[in-house]
Amino acid sequence: MATLAPFQPATPAMIVGYGTDDEQLPLELGEPFALLGGDRLGPDGIPFLVMHEHQPEFLAWVRERCAAMLAAERPWFGGGKLVLGSGGGAGRTHAARWLARVVGVPHSVLNLTDPVVAANIAASGDIGEAMGASPITIAMAAARCANPFVSVIGADRVGDDVLAGLVAMMDPERGRRWREDRLGVDVDLGEVVWFLQRDVRRGIPSWVAPEADAVALRPVPSGRDHVLALSICCEAMGDLGIDPRGGIVSWSQVRERLPRYGHNSARHIYAGMVNALRGCVMSNNPSADYEPF
Repeated sequence: MATLAPFQPATPAMIVGYGTDDEQLPLELGEPFALLGGDRLGPDGIPFLVMHEHQPEFLAWVRERCAAMLAAERPWFGGGKLVLGSGGGAGRTHAARWLARVVGVPHSVLNLTDPVVAANIAASGDIGEAMGASPITIAMAAARCANPFVSVIGADRVGDDVLAGLVAMMDPERGRRWREDRLGVDVDLGEVVWFLQRDVRRGIPSWVAPEADAVALRPVPSGRDHVLALSICCEAMGDLGIDPRGGIVSWSQVRERLPRYGHNSARHIYAGMVNALRGCVMSNNPSADYEPF
């Protein structure tokens, strides 16, 4: 008698691309894209792995979003919109990027101060010839994922025409059929998780994301032995293709190679971490192809 395979819950999915005829859509946007993170929603999953105890308000938001998705019986991670405020270098992009890695979804950056990006989403409808598709659509298509994370940079520094375009992308209804003009396709952005970065010295107009949650990140901790450094180390290892379980490097080796001076931003910590990791790999394996910056 054949043995039944253990039950595996199906991964939810949705169609993200809509065209005007029966032709095959570019980037396979007409195929089902997965909604990810549902297998890690519990308290011992995403909140445990996100490693941001130095940012308790951010970690509380993660827990609340996991609980909300479970309560709504929506088996994927949906965060809606979050305004991340801080002084420069507190780790706003790292927080979003690391959480995306824990959830298992792609992370994309939408830099509104880039003139090409701004022209492509501005309410005026001007389309930049240099851009074939938005970074968000490309990230969704590359990972075949319908709920990516997007860090929005510059919403506190651009004009109302660009912000109006951003509002259309994030709107619960209009965002379900956001027009990719260059592709001639409507894209469903309804499950995108938005992280709007705001500098403490600037503000984002209240009409841009009135229903968004807001978290103020705390400054970078002092020293080198803190959770932020460890999570950035894990992020850098992933970027360099180093398996943290492979035993190639240890935290003590990395720590010894970090700069002795204090770090004043998450970006500086990341740069120092990459150099330290490359140095460790080259020391332990001289044939490895890792050169410091």
